[in-house]
Amino acid sequence: MDELLIILHSTFRMTAPIALAAIGGVFAHRAGVLNVALEGMMLVGAFTGVMVSYLTGSILIAVLAAVLSSMILGLLFSVFGITLKGNVIITGLAINTIVLGLTAYILQVFFGQRGVFSNPKIIGLEPLDIPILRDIPILSDILNNQTPMVYVSLLALILAHFVLYHTKLGLYIRTVGEKEEAAYSVGLPVNKLKYISVLIGSFLCGLGGVNIALENVTMFVEDMTVGRGFIALAAIFSGQGTPIGTFIFSFLFGFADALQIRLQSLNIPGAFIQMIPFLFIVLVLTVVGIISVRGRTSRGIKNE
Repeated sequence: MDELLIILHSTFRMTAPIALAAIGGVFAHRAGVLNVALEGMMLVGAFTGVMVSYLTGSILIAVLAAVLSSMILGLLFSVFGITLKGNVIITGLAINTIVLGLTAYILQVFFGQRGVFSNPKIIGLEPLDIPILRDIPILSDILNNQTPMVYVSLLALILAHFVLYHTKLGLYIRTVGEKEEAAYSVGLPVNKLKYISVLIGSFLCGLGGVNIALENVTMFVEDMTVGRGFIALAAIFSGQGTPIGTFIFSFLFGFADALQIRLQSLNIPGAFIQMIPFLFIVLVLTVVGIISVRGRTSRGIKNE
């Protein structure tokens, strides 16, 4: 029982960055924009957060800078992918590649470090002891003493669901994604709504970067997001583009990641253990695809 509680506690911690990026990506997805740049947005948030924390000694300024840098990338992605009507996949992959190279370059040229940047001056976010949770059996072991962004990811889930399904903004975003021509015909500002959707996602990606670099650790490592942005995309498609479904699959991927960490203490080849999260993702996507095809077939829709 204790081992299970430890794994579940770790699962929420590993889920947070994936869920933040994925829930943010849901907005763009529902607006009809495939935001492939989630990975780069998280990475630039992690890098900026660490560097600003080191230079200023203020965690608040570091978080704000991380979010701002990620939103600048979101704006850049929107300009090329929405206004200039470039291919969003190529635009997103280009941003991911540029961020990966640029962060490594800045780290080497301005800070004289290769691969890893760590310094006692870097201030991170500490886990929170919440009195309400402290005295609740089991729930205390799972949800108490988590880092702030874990709670932010849960709040983001609630707010995203409310905004998308219970506000005019959410209705407009969904209309743009489902019936863009109809949205134009009734006078909706289609591009503006797409911009808003992408920027909401980039905001949450910045917070995901903060979680990776200033909560679980207090350092920056080249390519430290290690594909979480793409895992977030997998969660979005597996969850059918809904906040709740997306969070559930983010949690499953987080569980696979947490399980991988716990298995490292066993006598199992390290290469196999590191494969577990990605094998799990392939398995989940395969199962979701099969269920989707069967659902379409049962409704009499021909799959070509």
